[in-house]
Amino acid sequence: MSFFERLRAAARSRRSQVCVGLDPDPQRIPGGARGALEHCLDVVRRTSDGVCCYKPNAAFWEQYGAAGLEAVAELRAAIPADVPVIYDAKRADIDSTMRAYARAVFETLGMDAVTLHAYHGLDSLEAFTDPYPDRGMYVVCRTSNPGAADLQDRLLDGEPLSWRVAELSARANGHGNVGLVAGASEPARIAELRERSRLPFLVPGVGAQGGDLAAAVGAAWDGDEASCVVNASRSVLYADDPGAAAESL
Repeated sequence: MSFFERLRAAARSRRSQVCVGLDPDPQRIPGGARGALEHCLDVVRRTSDGVCCYKPNAAFWEQYGAAGLEAVAELRAAIPADVPVIYDAKRADIDSTMRAYARAVFETLGMDAVTLHAYHGLDSLEAFTDPYPDRGMYVVCRTSNPGAADLQDRLLDGEPLSWRVAELSARANGHGNVGLVAGASEPARIAELRERSRLPFLVPGVGAQGGDLAAAVGAAWDGDEASCVVNASRSVLYADDPGAAAESL
């Protein structure tokens, strides 16, 4: 099965579009990499019946050094096999370097999908998409942070740069394994992207980041279970009852 087929299956069986970000903060979780792993494993145990995927962010594990990379690999192996895992690494480089990144993400760490940047162009994206047609790639298109407007809303031939990223991502989608990252903080931007793209959306920014959940889903959803996966991290990861927090979403 392809990544998006597995994602649809998980969403249907759990009746959920929720993705939980596994992003440990050493200021809030004691015990170094092992403490982070144990905390996140507990969150997985409490939430796995009610979410369609998980999304560990690479930076939050790399901050622990080699032990963190070992921990995130162990975390991935412990997640139920029918729940896909997206590695939020936002990789970007020339094609030869991207091939090495792809081997690290998919072969060494065993992840099911990854986030990428498109700045290096089509050949860079295809270094991920072509050798791994059964894995997923979400290209960063429109983010939730205030600085998103600095570049993403700049006009290129009369259209926002983010729209051009969506078009480039569609060109890289020859294997049906490409989606877009569209932040929840501006549902109107998501709706504009949905008018121009049928690619699946990963929508971060609800929960602690304050994105409007209902508006974001309404803008991104097109009837396909893979069309809108909503990510929440801190609001679930540090909840007294992570299972209930995920279920509320």
